[in-house]
Amino acid sequence: MVESFGGTLNLIIWLLLIVAGGYYAFRCLLQTKGFIDQYGFGDGAVFMTRLVGTCVGASTVVAIILLFVGPQGAWAFVIYSWVQALLGAIFGYTTVNSEWAEVEGVKVTPEGYIAPIGFLILNTILLFNMGDILYGTGSSI
Repeated sequence: MVESFGGTLNLIIWLLLIVAGGYYAFRCLLQTKGFIDQYGFGDGAVFMTRLVGTCVGASTVVAIILLFVGPQGAWAFVIYSWVQALLGAIFGYTTVNSEWAEVEGVKVTPEGYIAPIGFLILNTILLFNMGDILYGTGSSI
């Protein structure tokens, strides 16, 4: 398994992304009320919270499958994860630093952009370290 990921570091990063994605999917899908209450979103946010959970959950399931079948040729999956993290960091930052953060009852934390930055960094490392594996071309980005 380590060999198919190009080394221990890449495998550890892959596993970290699975754990982190699983955590957010679990919180959004199965602990929806607690997640909404934690940040003060209000009950009207149930649908969107669960929708986000389905996206994160699907990515986590794909990452788990690739853990067992190997990441060869999975460049589109890692690029998707990278783009999603980039957008999450940008829009998380702008949202946390907007008038939305002033809404009564909303509990703003930098987690809204810090977590996506973490995902972005980890996916960037994978793209550089595993380029030859992900693209199947023998070269990295």
